Amino acid sequence: MKIVVKGVLPDAERDAYIKYITGKFPPGVVEKLVLDVQGEYVDIQYTLHRYRDLRKMGGCCIGEPADWNPAKQAELRDTLPNRIEV
Repeated sequence: MKIVVKGVLPDAERDAYIKYITGKFPPGVVEKLVLDVQGEYVDIQYTLHRYRDLRKMGGCCIGEPADWNPAKQAELRDTLPNRIEV
């Protein structure tokens, strides 16, 4: 987690804000924490980790469809889902 402090903030207070954010979210979810000191107030901004949607085609995980070449994107468009009849 990257921590950015704008202004002057004592170490104990900074650690308290970090402990608050890490208690609110699971470990590894917060990418960046910005503590903006504005007089008596501290503005807290954080950026969460974006999880990628992985797709599976032909038994292999092949990443996001936006990253594929045109042939693989056409294969995805032409793929018919398996229907389960109840």
